[in-house]
Amino acid sequence: MAAKKTDLSEADTALKTLDLLQELVWAIRSRESTELFEGVSHLRNLALNEKMLRRKSNRSAMPRNKQNDLKALVGSMSLVLADTELFPANEDIAKFASEALQITIARWEKRSRYEMIGMLIMESINASPERLREVGDLLNKISDESDSMEKIKLSARQTGFSWNEAIRSLWTSVE
Repeated sequence: MAAKKTDLSEADTALKTLDLLQELVWAIRSRESTELFEGVSHLRNLALNEKMLRRKSNRSAMPRNKQNDLKALVGSMSLVLADTELFPANEDIAKFASEALQITIARWEKRSRYEMIGMLIMESINASPERLREVGDLLNKISDESDSMEKIKLSARQTGFSWNEAIRSLWTSVE
């Protein structure tokens, strides 16, 4: 008996589906063919436009912030690293890169100053957005011509100078 109920319900469903298809065919025949094509085309364009807008909003939300942070970082990094008072030798740039940016410059003693600056900028491109903001804020504080900047320049000339300590003092003096 259970098999008959299932067979009957499947047959009923098939008949209802055929009725629906027949009504759909009649509705289509009652309309102009251009009207249907225009309607379908319009719906397709709406769907595609919506899809493109979603893609743009998903892509532009994160990279735009990272791009702005990167632009600020590149500008301030090149200004700070080009300062020969603060970084008189390549070794000083390599030490800053290692301590402050956690970037190791291989064979820094054989590279030009500008090559090292370029390497640090290129390494920054691959950094996470949080790291970009952090380093950008740090470099903005360092490049700011203030009393703290003069103190850093003076202490940078002394032996035993640590960028980590200088950075810590910058953060605590601002907060």
